[in-house]
Amino acid sequence: MTDNKHFYASSAFTWITTSPTRTLQQLIKHMDKEGYTYNLFLVPLPHNATYEIRHYQPQVEGTEWLGTFEKKGKRI
Repeated sequence: MTDNKHFYASSAFTWITTSPTRTLQQLIKHMDKEGYTYNLFLVPLPHNATYEIRHYQPQVEGTEWLGTFEKKGKRI
């Protein structure tokens, strides 16, 4: 992941982003461990940027919604 984009995942109970020390795989593992359905977004800003979150979604122009996910068995 480049320094000018990051992944953002959120459920009704928690949120997490990728960073230089947290990979997408670690993010997914964290969200799966929480056990709640979550949405995943690709945000076109650095991971440490400040932006508004409304209804669990980043309010950044150019953000891509990648889907809604729920834990179903073991992921690799």
